[in-house]
Amino acid sequence: FRRVLFRSTTNGTTRARHQRRIGLSMLGPGSVFAGYRLERILGSGGMGTVYLARDPDLPRWDALKVLSSQLSRDADFRARFVREADVAAGLNHPNIVSIYDRGDSDGQLWIAMQFVDGTDADAALQAGTMTAHRALHIVSAVADALDYAHGRNMIHRDVKPANFMLTGPIGPDERVLLGDFGIARALDDAMHHTATGSIVATMPYASPEAINGTAVDGRADQYSLACSLVRLLTGKLPF
Repeated sequence: FRRVLFRSTTNGTTRARHQRRIGLSMLGPGSVFAGYRLERILGSGGMGTVYLARDPDLPRWDALKVLSSQLSRDADFRARFVREADVAAGLNHPNIVSIYDRGDSDGQLWIAMQFVDGTDADAALQAGTMTAHRALHIVSAVADALDYAHGRNMIHRDVKPANFMLTGPIGPDERVLLGDFGIARALDDAMHHTATGSIVATMPYASPEAINGTAVDGRADQYSLACSLVRLLTGKLPF
């Protein structure tokens, strides 16, 4: 299945039906949730909805992900979410989306992250602005982020172009940030704990070990990154 951090490719009717099925509660612009004033929806997917939100204490915009009611009610996921979000919050790298805070508001889990004002590599590919040089620049930056995280025993588990956030002018100064650290691992751990053969990675980019449900390490992320490079260079999925 496909998860989206800051973008959504479903139309309004399909998205609404999907949200009802997985237990998402939509909050309108101007609503206040966990102290954050919501400006607009940035994207939605199977795990929850991401909002552009005003930080309650600092003069900045954050990306606030409100997780689905279904996940928030799962005791195994809740415990893993707290643990993995805390670990991911300790990652400090220019190519990793920063995690600012996480919490529980009336039984609904949420996580506040750095807002990346731009696009993602998958959207750039769809828009026809991806070149070989740009693809190499993006993948090199993500490789740096993964090398840093792997050195701290942190695995991403869902490396794909839609999680490569881009901001700034196209060229050598374009910033690349890898998003969704921590949440993917929390969901993956919870699913493996409760359902044999369940995986969290996006299938076209998933390593054979992830698909088989066996233990994975940083090499699974490297495999997914290689698949992502093929996609960005050719416009086609590797398999």
